[in-house]
Amino acid sequence: MNICSRGWRNWLSGLLWLMAVTLGGAPLATAQETAGQNAQALADPQQLVINTTERMLAALDEHGAQLEQQPALIYELVGEIVLPHFDFVRMSAWVLGKHWPRASLEQKRRFVPAFRQLLVRTYAVALLEYRGQSIEYLPLREDPASGEVTVRSRIIRPGKPPIALYYTLWWHDDRWRVYDISVDGISLVANYRTSFASEIKARGLDALIARLEQHNRTGETPQ
Repeated sequence: MNICSRGWRNWLSGLLWLMAVTLGGAPLATAQETAGQNAQALADPQQLVINTTERMLAALDEHGAQLEQQPALIYELVGEIVLPHFDFVRMSAWVLGKHWPRASLEQKRRFVPAFRQLLVRTYAVALLEYRGQSIEYLPLREDPASGEVTVRSRIIRPGKPPIALYYTLWWHDDRWRVYDISVDGISLVANYRTSFASEIKARGLDALIARLEQHNRTGETPQ
């Protein structure tokens, strides 16, 4: 699927909203409550998703009026609330595929933050467009003790078919971290991998990195 296509953009625009409403982190009432919920989330990846859903929605409500006046604030909220739960190194390695082990250390150091910022700048604005959906969670199929699980959920939309939203997490650095998301069976990582592979084949990895960095500097949506 070409990243330039309108349908692909719309899918990913919606995706970031789904990412943001189901993976976040805003202050809770007390340090004791925070510690208790964090401990539970560490032991139960699904509980992490549930807890942070509520926390992200609370943050959106809290900053609603401010976001209407300063839409760019959404970038900061996504960066602070959502992205710490993602393993962008592993995501970058999967996205680049065979090009990752061939990349130099400097190329990897440039690609990871460029890819991270790409997601923030391109899709965070979708948060401002979606409200009032509910989420259902399905039972875990894997044992968290295995170190890798898929948290399965459904976004319930009034008058429309539900959206299947799956998070793939792994236990790394003493915490659960997301490294892929699929929406109705479409993988975020797989789609970027296809798009980037074509660009690398045509122009090279350095050209891809330079393009992402340029768009990030200008604040434009990558084409």
